[in-house]
Amino acid sequence: MAQDEDLFPVVVIGAGLAGLTAAAHLAARGLPPLVLEADRLWPGGRLSGGAPDTFEYGGRVWSFSAESGMHALWGGYDNMRALLERFVGVELQESPGEEWINRWRREVRVVEAGRAVRWGWLPAPFHYLTLLFNPYFYRTINPLDFLSLPGFLFSILWTVGFDPLREGRELEGLTLDDFFRGWTPNLRATFTGVGVNLLAAPPETVSLSAFIAALRFYTVLRRDSWRLHYLPANAHDSLLRPLIEHIEAHDGMLLMGATTQRLERCDGGWRVVVEDSTRGGLRALRAARVIVAVQAPAAERLLRCGDTAAAAARLRFPGAVQNATVHLWFDASPRPGAPGGMFTGDFLPDNFFWLHRLYPDFRAWHEATGGSAIELHLYAGERVHRQPDNVIIIRCVDEVQRAFPELRGHFVHGARRLNTLDHTLFRVPTHDSLHVETPWPGVYACGDWVGFDSPAFWMERAVVTGVAAANHVLQANGLEAWPIIPPRPPEPLARALEQTVRGFRRTAGRAILGAARALRRRV
Repeated sequence: MAQDEDLFPVVVIGAGLAGLTAAAHLAARGLPPLVLEADRLWPGGRLSGGAPDTFEYGGRVWSFSAESGMHALWGGYDNMRALLERFVGVELQESPGEEWINRWRREVRVVEAGRAVRWGWLPAPFHYLTLLFNPYFYRTINPLDFLSLPGFLFSILWTVGFDPLREGRELEGLTLDDFFRGWTPNLRATFTGVGVNLLAAPPETVSLSAFIAALRFYTVLRRDSWRLHYLPANAHDSLLRPLIEHIEAHDGMLLMGATTQRLERCDGGWRVVVEDSTRGGLRALRAARVIVAVQAPAAERLLRCGDTAAAAARLRFPGAVQNATVHLWFDASPRPGAPGGMFTGDFLPDNFFWLHRLYPDFRAWHEATGGSAIELHLYAGERVHRQPDNVIIIRCVDEVQRAFPELRGHFVHGARRLNTLDHTLFRVPTHDSLHVETPWPGVYACGDWVGFDSPAFWMERAVVTGVAAANHVLQANGLEAWPIIPPRPPEPLARALEQTVRGFRRTAGRAILGAARALRRRV
């Protein structure tokens, strides 16, 4: 290990969205960070790009940007919008709607659900019932599904009256099956797809607390939470690269190919031991403060070594799952419709985006060939991901042609990208989770899985915790903190129901506790 250690005011470990958010806010206040990224070529974590997809068609070689799977911001992503306004300056494009395509056995039914739900006249949390006034919705259900109405209302009240993130409660052992008790098989399969899409994980791995927390943040408490805005280009060009350019323009540094091995205390600060694949071997960097901004598996490996090991052994880290994206090109276009949506029921894919309706390079394919390009996300289990690329691509072509029969016989090319096992299997942070303020002085954490007093999910949570971690470092250096935008309040009816259900929970809880104590005294 080199003995001539460098000294930095702050080292950010990880150049994903959370790490770049923290670094950009530090740099803008005149505190230049050093950002360490393990990947040698592509910063951005799960938003990173990759080698382009290339194939030959019509006597021409076509090349397309590798998509990360991230395309749009939800309505509640207010802090992420503030990040874009401060450092990026892109113009977002509002989604005209989202399609809900459900397959139950052989029947495929399509309904535009996004616009109908967010602009419906019924207030939250009952705005999904607006779909009952859409005649196309009845294609996705049958008369027996109305027997699910009592179970549906109970599930909605449970969601409104229980806030897992604020209460810090993970209902261990309870899953989606417990939420959908009393629902008919058709509706259970249909709305299980909602949970899979919100949590980006196979249904058997989704905990009840995580599902309720996601429903609360994304759709149940406010109609406008389900209001999407698309980036004008892929995430690397429209988000990651501008953030990196901002950091470097303010004297920050990004070191690629640097995998952090452990943290060691030294002289009131920290020695960051790094394996540098560019220079070769190990090197040590001294930092007054450190921000850990990596995925949960990497954070667990890092923190359970060195001088952080003892406290890290007492923490619970969430698991991770693997997912995949599939790109398909056709030499024909689908029927007019929304740029994206979700598949539910018996479909293999879980959601889709028509890239030729979103991004310039894919739009050029459409203009030159009259064709189309679709991106599919697969949140399946290991059994599916073990299948060869050609098998998955063939299955996905079949599924797309079921949903869009006008594309039959027009398939041109397909590509699958199987992500590493690093997508967070979201677990509600509890007292024994890693939080923004860690057990170690001068060490902070951020990421979409890190504990913080916020109901935010995924990219919004990554940004919120990134700003929070940066603020701790800024305040320690006597610099001004950045504001964190609070979550939007629930709509009036949802707020009233929330207070009513919580009051009932408190009253019932005290009564049950009193009865239990009385029973113990008698025994």
